[in-house]
Amino acid sequence: MFESNRIKDKKYIHSVNAKGIFDNTYETKLPQTVISDIILKHFENSKKKPKCLFIGWDGCRADAMKYIIKSDDEQVSGKNDTNIYSAIASLKDNGGLYITYVGGDKGCIQETSTAQGWASALCGKWMKKDWRQGIEWSLDKDYPTAMKSLALKGFKTSFSAIWQTHFDSTYIKEIEYAEQNGLSQLFCKFETDTELHSNLKERINSDDDFIMGIYENPDYNGHGTGFGDENYRYVAGVCNLDRFSYELLCEIKSREAFDSEDWLVVIASDHGGHLTRHGTQKIQDRTTFLALSKPIGDFIK
Repeated sequence: MFESNRIKDKKYIHSVNAKGIFDNTYETKLPQTVISDIILKHFENSKKKPKCLFIGWDGCRADAMKYIIKSDDEQVSGKNDTNIYSAIASLKDNGGLYITYVGGDKGCIQETSTAQGWASALCGKWMKKDWRQGIEWSLDKDYPTAMKSLALKGFKTSFSAIWQTHFDSTYIKEIEYAEQNGLSQLFCKFETDTELHSNLKERINSDDDFIMGIYENPDYNGHGTGFGDENYRYVAGVCNLDRFSYELLCEIKSREAFDSEDWLVVIASDHGGHLTRHGTQKIQDRTTFLALSKPIGDFIK
C-alpha cells in the first residue's frame, strides 16, 4: 500500500520520539554544527590530559537507534533489551544520546551528503560555498576543522577514512597546510571498515590526542539495498558498528594512562537516507544522532 510522504514523516517522528531512546525530542533537535564546539570546549576546559575519540557512522539514520536502545514503546523497539556490549548505550548512560540535524538552516541550505555532513561537524559551520555535489570544493582557511585548530595548539591529531574524496578534495588544503607547517595531523586512507577498525585501535594506543575515524557500512548498505528498518542488511551494518565502537571504548579504558586522562567519546552520523539515496531535505535525510560520553550540558548551557 502506498504511503504518502506526510504519513511516512509522522511515523518517522514517532519513532525517534519514542520514550527512552533519545534525551531530547525531534522538536528540540540540535544542529550538527555543535559537535566541533563541544570538542574544542572539552580540550579547553579539561583538568586532566584531554583526549577525544570521534567515531563516525556514515549514513546512519537517527531512527536506527531503536535497533540499539530499548524504548518504553514496544511498537517501536519490540520486546528487546539493550545490549550490555553496546557503545551507544554506554555513552547514553554516562553522557547522552541526542537527535541532531544536518542540511543547513533557513538561509543556508546544504546538501545532506557526506562531504558537507562531516565538514559541518568538524568546522562548526554550515557550508556557505557552492558545493553542489559535495565533492567539488575543499575546505579553506575560513573553515578550519577541530583537527586543525587542535594541531595548531600542539595536539596530535589523526583522521582515518575510506572514501577517497576526503583526501582528494574535502581536506586536501588542510593536508597540504599540515605538511607545509609541520602540524601533527595524520590522514590515513583504508579500504574496508575492518581495516579502519584495526587502525583506530592503533591510533588509541599511539597516544593521539584527537582521533577521528569514519566507518562506511550503513551508507554502503543503504545505497546498495535501502536505508531503514525494512532492510536487514542496513540494520546489520548499524548494529555491527555499535559492537565495533564498544571495542574501541574498551581499548581506551585499557590504557595505562587512562586514570590521568580525560576522554570525550563522540559517535555521530553525517546524514540519513531514504530508499537508496540521500542529499535531499527530507526528514529521513536530515535527521541524525549524536552520542556523547559526557552530558551535553557540560558544553552547551
